[in-house]
Amino acid sequence: MFKTRNFLSILIVLFSIQNGLAQNLTSKEIDSAFIALKVLPNTTQKVDDLISLYKKSIKSRFINEAILDEAKSISEDISYFDGLAKCFNRKGITARVAFDYSNSVLYHKRALNYLNNSTDSLLIAKCLLNLGVTYRKLNLEKEAFEYYFKALKFSEKIDDRIGVTISLNGIGNVFLNTEQYDKALYYLKKALEVEIKAGNPRGEEYGLLNIGETFLKMKQYDSAYSYFDRSLMLAIENPRRESLAIKFSKFGLLYQAKEEYQKSLDYYKSSIPLFEKYNNVRYLSNSLINIGKNQLHLKRYDKAKENILLGLNGAKEINSKENIMLGYAALVDYYTLTNNYKKALDAHKNATAFHDSIVNEASQNTIISTQIAYETSKKDEQIQKLAEEKDLSELNAKTNFNRLIIISIIGLLLVSVLGYLLYLYRRNSDLEIENKNSELQNYLHQIKELKEKAKNKSDISPDNFEEYNLSKREIEVFNHITFGLSNDEIAEKMFVSKNTIKTHIKNIYSKLDVKNRIQAIKKVNSI
Repeated sequence: MFKTRNFLSILIVLFSIQNGLAQNLTSKEIDSAFIALKVLPNTTQKVDDLISLYKKSIKSRFINEAILDEAKSISEDISYFDGLAKCFNRKGITARVAFDYSNSVLYHKRALNYLNNSTDSLLIAKCLLNLGVTYRKLNLEKEAFEYYFKALKFSEKIDDRIGVTISLNGIGNVFLNTEQYDKALYYLKKALEVEIKAGNPRGEEYGLLNIGETFLKMKQYDSAYSYFDRSLMLAIENPRRESLAIKFSKFGLLYQAKEEYQKSLDYYKSSIPLFEKYNNVRYLSNSLINIGKNQLHLKRYDKAKENILLGLNGAKEINSKENIMLGYAALVDYYTLTNNYKKALDAHKNATAFHDSIVNEASQNTIISTQIAYETSKKDEQIQKLAEEKDLSELNAKTNFNRLIIISIIGLLLVSVLGYLLYLYRRNSDLEIENKNSELQNYLHQIKELKEKAKNKSDISPDNFEEYNLSKREIEVFNHITFGLSNDEIAEKMFVSKNTIKTHIKNIYSKLDVKNRIQAIKKVNSI
């Protein structure tokens, strides 16, 4: 156990020195490599090299989106569907990092769309895993569990250890979020066993932390401490970025739960320098708010308010709803303890208003994303169909050409006639191929226009929805309709009777002045 703040500070210094040895590409080197790749002929290898360069730009923190756009454009031109899947999968990850979870789901599903006939099981598993992660960020545990389990089966099939452990940890965290702790421990411990067997200290460190959090939720503090401590030791032995600070924050949470507020305060304060160094705003805002909460219990009210507000502002910058709600709750406690009940009520109202805004925004984004997903899916299918027709047309042209050559050899008397027919046929085939290429380019242009339309729709204000005077319950029903759920499925999700759902749908049709679900979705998306 760490007993002094001085020792914690020494650990942070050691961690920072060792981590600083890592070398990354410079922005100039990335740009030079991009220019060199652009002039090469368009091939599948060029696409893969561009995607690899884009990943390196992310690691070096000189992210160049033009690299990924170039890879996607070339993949479309040469009908490289695995390349398109890789591009959209990467776009989904980028959107998730930017907290744009609706588009993240859309991109990952488009990636899976292109993998229908793919033999790249590893890529399929990655897309499934990313969908599981994003759905868990959206607190849609049922969908997250479904994709994590699919990813687990794929990963086990191809013996992909990383995919297996990520899937097991994801499933464990779904059960943790739904407070099914025994099931959570089962899957998290299975993941830890795989990492220990593989000799992967980073994965072992993460697994120990997950199990420790589960025991913390179960209020089994000694077990939680044991797993946190083992994870901390691994972080010290294998330093990387802010991993040490994350362990300190977990110890802070543990001691806060045990009501040992000074120890909790010391650990949270020790995490701050590394979170600031690596600009990890999410963990930084969480630590600052919890520092303020500890200071409230220690009756250091002025300092408490200052840190809570700092953390809350950071949470608002990145729209971290968990930390925003945590900050407002801490402010309610602060104003209550300082007998400022009016401000306590205001803080509570802000928390409630923020929660309502999240619900409305999520409903609006879901409606828009559903429409975009439907239309882009149709365009993707048309691209694939045109590419297949183009390949078939080229194959038929070659086959028939060879047949004509063989026939021409049979009789010299027919050479001139057959030669002329061959010329006409080749010309007709070339025109057909040219027409197919023209149609393909036209559909690609339509997709670009659709994306611009999607960007414009993403700015729709939730207030526009209110002109139809739909209640919150009706909006929720409408949200399920856009996902294609039946009345029975909606009733089950909302824990009401089927007749109640029918009544809500009847009211929605009446207020929107439509006759069916398709008309309703079209009308809302035309706002």
